[in-house]
Amino acid sequence: MAWSRYGQLLAFTDCSGYTTRYEYDRYGQQIAVHREEGISTYSSYNPRGQLVSQKDAQGRETRYEYSAAGDLTAIIAPDGSRSETQYDAWGKAISTTQGGLTRSMGYDAAGRITVLTNENGSQSTFRYDPVDRLTEQRGFDGRTQRYHYDLTGKLTQSEDEGLITLWHYDASDRITRRTVNGEPAEQWQYDDHGWLTEISHLSEGHRVAVHYGYDDKGRLTGERQTVENPETGEMLWEHETGHAYSEQGLATRQEPDGLPPVEWLTYGSGYLAGMKLGGTPLVEYTRDRLHRETVRSFGSRAGSNAAYELTSTYTPAGQLQSQHLNSLVYDRDYGWNDNGDLVRISGRDRRGNTATVPRAGWRACAPSHRTWTSASRMPPTRRETACRTRSCTRTVPSRRGRITASQRMRTMFTTMMNTAD
Repeated sequence: MAWSRYGQLLAFTDCSGYTTRYEYDRYGQQIAVHREEGISTYSSYNPRGQLVSQKDAQGRETRYEYSAAGDLTAIIAPDGSRSETQYDAWGKAISTTQGGLTRSMGYDAAGRITVLTNENGSQSTFRYDPVDRLTEQRGFDGRTQRYHYDLTGKLTQSEDEGLITLWHYDASDRITRRTVNGEPAEQWQYDDHGWLTEISHLSEGHRVAVHYGYDDKGRLTGERQTVENPETGEMLWEHETGHAYSEQGLATRQEPDGLPPVEWLTYGSGYLAGMKLGGTPLVEYTRDRLHRETVRSFGSRAGSNAAYELTSTYTPAGQLQSQHLNSLVYDRDYGWNDNGDLVRISGRDRRGNTATVPRAGWRACAPSHRTWTSASRMPPTRRETACRTRSCTRTVPSRRGRITASQRMRTMFTTMMNTAD
């Protein structure tokens, strides 16, 4: 690491020799970060020292606005869309608006939030005791939950629509057991160090437990799962898994009972470089100067004899751009908008037809009359209508909400389209 004479970090070089550099203005505010692979971010500030804009490596700018009191009132995305927040006289946020949808909050005289109104107009209310502990919550669905505490502030009872849960603790305030409507639920046990050694519960008349073992550094070294008869103590089933670590404390080996050990090779601060099963290489990873995965080799003992290679590329802003395998069937290309949101995923089905999940497309149909569903994030305010044809189902958002596709990193075994023959 390199430092300025004012104690500011100027450069950081990781274990692989790759350097991240930092720049500051005359007031000591960080104005630029330069990382490997040409990825840089730039920041600017107003005379009060508040962040007013950030630019990425592609020049896309996010701007920030503030009130006279210094509260952040608006965030303007690169595409011009605004997210606005309003505050009361005490500086508490009372409403946020994004995409034409508003969420509002109400407070009591002590500054505690008492009502939350979501974008659909539904309300969730909250009540507290004199020492600010939550005692009752009524959700958007009308369900009421209540909470009770002891004199030291520990939760001792919770009520949820007829279910009464009691929580019990030991002299060190560690939870030891839980009951639901008077019936035993889970039990916890600890050693002299305070480390959890066992958690158990009853299931269909059997006692199911997980036992934990540790080394002198507190690292988990053993995990034993058991099923036994609670009346006779007869062991009905048992399985144990061992764990091992490197000198740096990184997990390197896991050995399930009666199965070959699983080992993984890491470098630096824990970046995964490869995995083996019983001495046989399973997968190897090649990474760029930012330690992002660029090539994944697997199959047929991996390494130079790998049957498959998954190649990943990235945009100048660092977003996943494509994933290509030996077979075109498993290729994926990703599209992003100026805000950095994932808006499109393209690939091919097993018949060679192109299938695309467009922006706000939720579900898109391939020409083969099969449906490929994207990994989507559905906001709680979303309402939808649906239309069906013989070839596909397409979801259409109502005016009250929308779905935004979100990137979900998967292994090669789970990135296939839903296009069974």
